[in-house]
Amino acid sequence: MTLDVGRALKNPGQVYPFQASVTLPEMEVLSDPVRFEDIRAEGEFFCTGDHRVSLRAQVGATAHSRCCRCLEPVQVPVEARVDAIFAKEPDPDDPDLYTFEGNAVELEEPVKDALLLELPLQFFCKPDCKGLCPVCGVNLNQETCSCQEGNVVTGPFSALKDYVLNNEEV
Repeated sequence: MTLDVGRALKNPGQVYPFQASVTLPEMEVLSDPVRFEDIRAEGEFFCTGDHRVSLRAQVGATAHSRCCRCLEPVQVPVEARVDAIFAKEPDPDDPDLYTFEGNAVELEEPVKDALLLELPLQFFCKPDCKGLCPVCGVNLNQETCSCQEGNVVTGPFSALKDYVLNNEEV
């Protein structure tokens, strides 16, 4: 989504309100797929002089990912604040500066950055999610299994575990 800032560049200091819908592609965040839906931004922009545009906005969206325990789909509402400065020329001393050409600034990058910072570190379908059985892979929220009855867990390292427990020299 591009925002026309030509009026602000001609009238430095004058504040202009805006509302916009932004579309972002699906991305991978900490090895999990994340897709943002219904992204809406509302705020204001103004020219600060020397061909820089300051943008302040409140952004809201719905983040779609998967539960970190059971891999079921999860939806999380996300609210973020965007404070961005756009300039015609990049500044190596200011890595947070966004660049623009002509009279249009692209909102995708600052909106994406703000939303990513507000995501939870892990997504959960519910706080007490039981996850997947490590042996048979069944979703323990939906079914029960007998794989772990008696706490006898067999897996690829069970022989090594027996060796360590039964060998005094290890």
